[in-house]
Amino acid sequence: MFRSLFKKSHVLLLIKLSLAVVLVWVLLNSGQLDFRSILVVFDNLDLFIPALVCLFLGIVISGFRWWLLLRATGNNIPLGTVLNLQLIGSFFSTWLPGAAGGDAIRGVQVFRLLKNGRSTALLSIVADRVFAMIGLISIAVLVSFLLPKAISPDAEIFQYAGLIQTLAYVLIGGMVFGLLGIYLALRFSVIDYLPIKIRHYLHPFGVTILMYLRAWPTLLLCLAVSVLATGIVIIGMITIASIFPYAANPQITAIAGVFGNLFSVIPITPGGVGVGESVFSRVCAELAARAAPFATIYFSFRVGMLIVNIPGMIVSLFYSTARHRKKADTLN
Repeated sequence: MFRSLFKKSHVLLLIKLSLAVVLVWVLLNSGQLDFRSILVVFDNLDLFIPALVCLFLGIVISGFRWWLLLRATGNNIPLGTVLNLQLIGSFFSTWLPGAAGGDAIRGVQVFRLLKNGRSTALLSIVADRVFAMIGLISIAVLVSFLLPKAISPDAEIFQYAGLIQTLAYVLIGGMVFGLLGIYLALRFSVIDYLPIKIRHYLHPFGVTILMYLRAWPTLLLCLAVSVLATGIVIIGMITIASIFPYAANPQITAIAGVFGNLFSVIPITPGGVGVGESVFSRVCAELAARAAPFATIYFSFRVGMLIVNIPGMIVSLFYSTARHRKKADTLN
């Protein structure tokens, strides 16, 4: 009993929760975060509701991208079903602090839906996560062209411009070397020289990659969809920021939002709580060259994400109820 309560995963979750609490406490004590001023978003529903629409559309558009990736691997799941699973996954990623995130939930549901092609379907979730990252970096690159005209003359822009360039180079280099590695592996049949067990595990990856290479027009469409999904979420964040009188320029908010979202993905705390706020606040403060409770804006964005993921909770309950009914019918 004692061991079950203190499993490694539970200890790790406790550490992450503690770190999140510490980061939020530091933000509050340093004046970067003000919980009371968050309530102002509910007094400006003319801006907050359109922002929520943008955030929700970002989730739906991301679901459309995942549907495209599934179809590219021959898994023709109806678009409505994929969007439902996307809503469920987004809900679990946003609301629950446990180790089983939204991607794991999507994987479990897809595994239950399919009898064939399960491996390629599960790998499509990995591909979807990669395209989400590509969308973030692409938006950062696009906004960086407008950034010099929007920042304060005293701002430290070079480190952020350099970081954006580095991320873009790493992304492009990774794609080039990845494609080159795949070509060489296929050209010289490298997999044939590996042990049978390793070949067995690598086979689904090889099949999935070949399917994606053959469906390269779909991948280009997924790239465009990723930029659209990220862009509309950033627009929602800028709209939320416009509610606060101390907000930075839209370009600065966009860059800070991209970095905040990028660092929130790193599993340091559950959902990146405290991490995204800290990064967002620092970027805004340095680029705007002034102090303000910028973390409040990102936390308000997080509140908005909680609200727009309520439909995912409803869909999750519907799926759970439908599954129990089906199981009961089978037993009867």
